[in-house]
Amino acid sequence: MNRAFFQAAALTAGFFTFGSAAQANIPDSSHELDGMLAGQPTLWQVLDAVAMPEGLTADEVWLSIDLRNRQVRVLRGETEIKRIEHLAFGAGGAAPLRAKGSSMTPLGEFRVDRINRASRFGLFFGFDYPNAQVAEEALQSGKITLQEYWYIEEYRARHGRAPHTTSLGGLIGIHGLGQGDPDVHRSFDWTEGCVAVSNEEIRALDPWLRIGTRVVIKG
Repeated sequence: MNRAFFQAAALTAGFFTFGSAAQANIPDSSHELDGMLAGQPTLWQVLDAVAMPEGLTADEVWLSIDLRNRQVRVLRGETEIKRIEHLAFGAGGAAPLRAKGSSMTPLGEFRVDRINRASRFGLFFGFDYPNAQVAEEALQSGKITLQEYWYIEEYRARHGRAPHTTSLGGLIGIHGLGQGDPDVHRSFDWTEGCVAVSNEEIRALDPWLRIGTRVVIKG
């Protein structure tokens, strides 16, 4: 569990503590409280913090995709290298577990497991969805059979990337528009589950993304 969660929990507990004290014995002035919280992040700022991969090192380059704020960020450790201010995602919305054909974008932590420079979308960085964690959660929730679970595990071990022929779908990643309409891209979530940015923006990610680069998709 990352530090943002603990910060949020601590801050929430602090709010309840201050509230009780105010009712019991603090005069009708909030100056001391204001001073105490000055310079501290609000609860909503903490909850809105960048979701970071577990075990992140200071020099690791990774990709943060924030669907709610429509931002793509390349970071090295906790330091931002590059930011893209607009993205489009799945027409069906987003969820930790998606189904094939749902046009939903998966949420969670993944890795780049394929790069297609001849994609019809200009440039495609594929993510390892469904990965081992997704397969386990899908099995436990009854979304896939035990046979499908072992197929995903064996395929990943044999090919070094995720399959895309199970009931969870696949071939999820981030790509450009190709010959797509930029106006549609700016106005709608139009993909079948991938994250899309402009052709210029996807090319700007090329120097930073490699096979194995970690990706966190947050809703």
